[in-house]
Amino acid sequence: MAEPLVQAPDLPELTPARLADGDLDLSGALVTGGSVRAGRVRIIETELRGVTIEAASAPGLTLIHVRLSDCGLSNVDGREGIIRRVSALRCRLVGLDLNGGDISDLGVVDSSLELASFAGARLRNVAFHGVNLTEASFQEARLEGVEFIDCELAGADFRRARLSGATIRGSALTGVIGVEALRGVRMPWSDVVASAGALATALGIEIEE
Repeated sequence: MAEPLVQAPDLPELTPARLADGDLDLSGALVTGGSVRAGRVRIIETELRGVTIEAASAPGLTLIHVRLSDCGLSNVDGREGIIRRVSALRCRLVGLDLNGGDISDLGVVDSSLELASFAGARLRNVAFHGVNLTEASFQEARLEGVEFIDCELAGADFRRARLSGATIRGSALTGVIGVEALRGVRMPWSDVVASAGALATALGIEIEE
């Protein structure tokens, strides 16, 4: 099992809780299994195991000191949300919308984030480890101390993103949009070689046959 690269939150003693449709407001809870249709989503110092959340419109989604394992938040509209000290393991987060969000100390491991949006968001101390980020959007996002380890980045969009202290390892840049925005990123030489075509295209280098 892969270990999160960002330390999981330390939680207090948790009280078992059940889900109910409507605004989802949890604090100090342990929820195992089940699904919920939610409007407002605010979860603090809580652990969710095998939980599915459906929220077509939940702007301002708030997750603070939360552990998620085998959970589903696909197509949740959590734009302008706040994520603080969250670990997500084996989660399905396809199409998750965190456009304009404020995200820090997030570790996502062995999960799916295809078509997710972090456009215009600020990400600090975030680790994606073994994550499928196909066609995810980081347009105009600020990425500070963000790691992409063994991730699928085909079609991921980094146009006009600003990166500092970022690392890409075990993840080729083939198919990445906005490669030129990755200036200053750290990569192993083997990954640089594997990404030579994408880098050449970004630099406008014409390849001789």
